Amino acid sequence: MEADSGRIIAAEALARWHSSMYGNVSPVVFIPLLEKSGMILTIGKWIFETALRQCAAWLKKCPDFCVSVNLSYLQLYEEGFITFMKETLKKCHVPSRNIIVEMTESYMVKSSEELQAIFQEIRSIGVRIAMDDFGTGYSSLGMLSQSPADIVKIDRLFITAIGDKENEFNRSFIGSVIQLCHRVGISVCVEGVERKNELDTVCSLEADCIQGYYISKPLLQEEFEKKFWEA
Repeated sequence: MEADSGRIIAAEALARWHSSMYGNVSPVVFIPLLEKSGMILTIGKWIFETALRQCAAWLKKCPDFCVSVNLSYLQLYEEGFITFMKETLKKCHVPSRNIIVEMTESYMVKSSEELQAIFQEIRSIGVRIAMDDFGTGYSSLGMLSQSPADIVKIDRLFITAIGDKENEFNRSFIGSVIQLCHRVGISVCVEGVERKNELDTVCSLEADCIQGYYISKPLLQEEFEKKFWEA
């Protein structure tokens, strides 16, 4: 949700697995298994293309709508992955500016020169990069000026009780990150907003956009359209 207008401007594609044997399996469990087995390369491409096809359909309803897709670091090292991204954008008729790829903070700040070059190649085709889970890894605020990220997503860890007057640290941390990011041309999304007072506080700190259960829990395609475009 855009903080200034309250308008829904983007959605994040989330992987979910319901097993007939194990029930609902958390991504915290199955994503590492996919990475360990190497299957993340095949499934990751399917997720990326599926997300782009959905984005293409939603662009007909909202021309500036964006879809964000999480990438595994293994996908970035896969030979030909950037070419795959370019070809999929073309095949799905989605402008690169409408797609955001997300990587966790720990991978982005500890990455090699090779991976940094890959990030720059992604940006060169017009796809934006978001640094996910900011504040939980090993980076410092000072490294933001050298970050390849176009968007910083502040982890929900810092949203806890942010609306309470006594929780000055979390509020100051988020405010500092927002100010520093804006000075170097990075926009900020605050994740994990679940209460009205949290939303009000984050908006007062001039975050660019908000994500969290207060706006919506994860929805299927049809549910999303009904909630936000057919209401």
